[in-house]
Amino acid sequence: MRKLNALAGAVGLLGMQPALASDESGQPSLQRPTWSAFVSFAPTYSSNALFSRSDRRRDVYVEPDVMLRLDGKLSSDLSYRLYGRSSFNAFNDENFANETYALLGARLTKTLWDWRTSISYEHRFEYTGVFEELSFIADDLQISTTRDYSYGPFTVSPTVQFGYRFADVAEARRYRLDLLLPIEAKLVSRWSIVSTPMLEAYWYTGGLNDGRQDIVYSTSLGLRYSIASNISLTTSAIYEWRTSNIPLRHYHDFEIGPRLDLAF
Repeated sequence: MRKLNALAGAVGLLGMQPALASDESGQPSLQRPTWSAFVSFAPTYSSNALFSRSDRRRDVYVEPDVMLRLDGKLSSDLSYRLYGRSSFNAFNDENFANETYALLGARLTKTLWDWRTSISYEHRFEYTGVFEELSFIADDLQISTTRDYSYGPFTVSPTVQFGYRFADVAEARRYRLDLLLPIEAKLVSRWSIVSTPMLEAYWYTGGLNDGRQDIVYSTSLGLRYSIASNISLTTSAIYEWRTSNIPLRHYHDFEIGPRLDLAF
């Protein structure tokens, strides 16, 4: 998936951002499991639709994202989540860049010294196009930890996530490390400035990608308006730069657009 919602999802999966605040930050307070849903929609401009080094193409795309989740608690500091999630990218011109994923997942989260530490498992289906050809099926195992620090109007949520992807296609198997630093600065009333510097590192372990190593650096800056306690609109600009030990995998990309998030 593209970066705007990827960042949002990142914060959500760990309990921390893009608009994941409502997706993951709060822990359920009741012992009885509760159902909820998270929906986002993001029309976005990209300066490099194909993530290419030498064939850069500008385009716009839409990225709807839907998650249905069941949250519960096993104890006062141990919670769980069962969820299903799906999202796709649909480009206006560069249809070759269209892609889709759908997954089922489970997560356990325990609070340790004020850090929310999670172990998660996801069974994932990746498609080319919008639910067209199945690319691969993967099983992702991940461990992550995050914590919120507040300083006046500022909230900083350092986050670390590490995991491995098992897949039926060898080229998709890899280790992944994410380092994120979501930052939110409250302004007047319902307005906030948000930013997420992020580093992603990939070590591939199979097929034609065996030995490949990629590092992706990105940062975002956006303005969020809280329409209601469960609805927000965030307009963000994101710059992303990938390096690799395979030179043809280098690229940089700039994206900008609004994202509407709803939780209910």
